[in-house]
Amino acid sequence: MILNGFFSEISDVIFPTVCLACLRVLPSSPPECFCPECRGQITFLTGSHCPVCGIIFPDSPSGDHLCGSCMENKPWFTSARAAVAYDGVILDAIHQFKYGRNITTGAALARLLSDFDFEDLEWGIFNAIVPVPLHIKRLRERGFNQSLILARALGKKHGVPIDFSLLKRSKLTLTQTGLDKNERGKNISGAFIASLPEKIQGRNLILVDDVYTTGTTINECAKTLVQAGAKRVAAVTLARVL
Repeated sequence: MILNGFFSEISDVIFPTVCLACLRVLPSSPPECFCPECRGQITFLTGSHCPVCGIIFPDSPSGDHLCGSCMENKPWFTSARAAVAYDGVILDAIHQFKYGRNITTGAALARLLSDFDFEDLEWGIFNAIVPVPLHIKRLRERGFNQSLILARALGKKHGVPIDFSLLKRSKLTLTQTGLDKNERGKNISGAFIASLPEKIQGRNLILVDDVYTTGTTINECAKTLVQAGAKRVAAVTLARVL
């Protein structure tokens, strides 16, 4: 134990933890992703929200209530929650993770997500966490699935098993970036298939992805799982476009 502590201290000197945004050296304990100044720029998603899609109502005097979108078109998922807003230092860090293939940044963001307190999410009712899958071609290009890295951190924190065998991406879609909600829906329609329906039927599942933009990807995944027999499908993302 003494040697472990010694080598840990040496490692902190040689490879210090740095802020994901400004690269300032951070104290090794407790582990942080951002320095206080950069962390202060992050919008953590708390307060009044839609109980279904999770959209935040800033300074709303009426508390939690259904948003117009969920009243007009009920999603296939029962609830969707995100930890932070997709802007500023978070947007840059996610881009480092996904497109810069920075696994160290990904691990730090996964820790940020797993440490966030989703107050109205009952982790104990879920049978498995399902990361939103990449198409095999995209997976080969990137080398990893960012959603799986996030899902593993949540599974470890809350004691829920990961099962990436339940959902497959069968269609290589265009990137959703730059598409409006209708275009996103058409692009992602039919992109997923449910595997092993006997492991889906009657179960409560929670989807994990990196960013919730319009909800079309999460909703298509939830639709696929519900039509395969899932009892309930919720979703958690690291960030959300506001």
